[in-house]
Amino acid sequence: MGQECEEFGVLYPEVSFATLPDSVWEDVRHGIPLAAAYALAERRRSHTAQSALQSNQQNATRSAGALEGTQADYFSPAEVRAMNQSEVRANYHKIMQSMQKWR
Repeated sequence: MGQECEEFGVLYPEVSFATLPDSVWEDVRHGIPLAAAYALAERRRSHTAQSALQSNQQNATRSAGALEGTQADYFSPAEVRAMNQSEVRANYHKIMQSMQKWR
């Protein structure tokens, strides 16, 4: 085990033994050398992260998009009363169309 720890230190000098996940130690208990067990754990972590990224990218292309930032096509009388003067000017045409539906 001493030789494996030394080899691990040479291959992964930035990694502390205390930070190794339990899965690495479990693999070592099953006879896999420490450096190989760590490399396998890192490969699994990388594969999982890559799969999650791809899944998120696919889901983003299927998404309808954010609802925030869209402007309404209809304003209720209460919404118009709550608007300030510049908002009324900016939405004048939509307000006029909305007023036709207020009756």
